[in-house]
Amino acid sequence: MMLLRTLVLERNGQDAPVNGALLCGFAVGQIASNFLVYSLDEEVEPGSSRVYIAALRKKLERYFLSGVESKEDLQIAMHVFKQILMLAAASGTKAAGVTETQVPYHFVDLRGCKLPPARPEDHHSVTIKKALVMKVITLGMNASTLPAIESTSLIVPSIRFSSQMISPPKAPNSSEADAQSVLEHSVEEPRPLPVEPPETVVQAETPIATAQEPEPSPPPPSKLPAPMEQSALFEVDSTLSSLARVAHELTQQKLAAAERETALEQWQNRLLQEQNQIGEQVKDLEQRTFQLRDQSQDIQRKTETLAALKSQLSGLRHTLRGMLHELDQALDS
Repeated sequence: MMLLRTLVLERNGQDAPVNGALLCGFAVGQIASNFLVYSLDEEVEPGSSRVYIAALRKKLERYFLSGVESKEDLQIAMHVFKQILMLAAASGTKAAGVTETQVPYHFVDLRGCKLPPARPEDHHSVTIKKALVMKVITLGMNASTLPAIESTSLIVPSIRFSSQMISPPKAPNSSEADAQSVLEHSVEEPRPLPVEPPETVVQAETPIATAQEPEPSPPPPSKLPAPMEQSALFEVDSTLSSLARVAHELTQQKLAAAERETALEQWQNRLLQEQNQIGEQVKDLEQRTFQLRDQSQDIQRKTETLAALKSQLSGLRHTLRGMLHELDQALDS
């Protein structure tokens, strides 16, 4: 199971912050800027999901999130994100039939970095196919990464005094007002999404005047009802709990595996010591065997010598008896 990287988001009208799932971070050297894409698991329409693009600035190992202020930078960021979507839809291969100009970029390594809280209301949102969300996350995790581009200018974090400072929404028939109404629904963590046939359709909710995308804006999405939001929050909370349990179980399994490995190493050391001791005992036994063999050969030689002496003694006795018999006869005569 893949554990998603999250970032803290502050929403208007909500006291507690929520978590957003990080899709990817990329840097564009052409404009010396970094961008970050995340999701709140908002389903705008069936099969589509809303994602957000924010400016990511780095200064002395600190990171800052803000909206993309320049329309030119936003247009380039959207163009690069479209390239990433096409690459993710093609499962890591370059999509066929692409004739647009490719903007050089690289994925940013955000592992271990601390991202500050941010507001989705400050960031640009687009609608993509829901099946592409997990594909972009997988692509960003598996692709080669480089450090973020360091900002050369002074960065002053934005300060918000009250939610009343936010300008009122526009007319209901504008696409920005529709996007703002859907942004009020947030989800703490995106659920694992089913894999669908790859599609690379990108629909910008905030219209951007580009010569390369003359298509009309999509119809404004409808606002999600409150019961559906509560159900989604409950399901996401259950998913987060499951992820936490899985992470805890994996940690326990890793610790148990480390303990087993340590015990195995100890047993291997003990076995090696016993083998060394057995080897020394075998050497001693071989030496004793050689000594016993030498002693047995010495005893055998002595036995043979003794047998020869006994044979000689028996001959001497027989000779002595003969001599005594002759002596007795000589004395009798």
